[in-house]
Amino acid sequence: MQHREVSPDGAQVHILEMLTLFWLFFMSGTFVLQLQIPDPVSPASDGALQLAAEDAFVLQLGTDATDMGNHTTRMGEMLATESLDDSCNALLAGLPTSVQGNCWLANNGGELSRHGTGSTPLGRTVSVHHLVHNGGDVWSVSLQVWHTGGSA
Repeated sequence: MQHREVSPDGAQVHILEMLTLFWLFFMSGTFVLQLQIPDPVSPASDGALQLAAEDAFVLQLGTDATDMGNHTTRMGEMLATESLDDSCNALLAGLPTSVQGNCWLANNGGELSRHGTGSTPLGRTVSVHHLVHNGGDVWSVSLQVWHTGGSA
């Protein structure tokens, strides 16, 4: 069996390999530690949005109609008289200042369409839906809400 000597150049290559591996390991660890994973959205944030939308619905559905003989609520009366933008604007006005929204309406299973003064959602949104029955028609009213500053 022959004994082979390790040349000084071979030893230097092994040292460089070890230094390179150490550097890769160190830099990988540094990269992983610097990753910033965003905090999950709080369920309280979604709950606050849902309550804001529900409060806006309660405010509008609790308002008596001008013509109580033919309508049960002011919102139902506005929907029946085709005042769609006005009914949505009244619903959106019931939102707190920290919440913005869009209002969507559909009549008797028709296609939802946006009405009223809405805007483009920023961040996470929550949608709350109600059915409004008035004079034989059933209106699907959806309120899509989000926090004013985006996701909270």
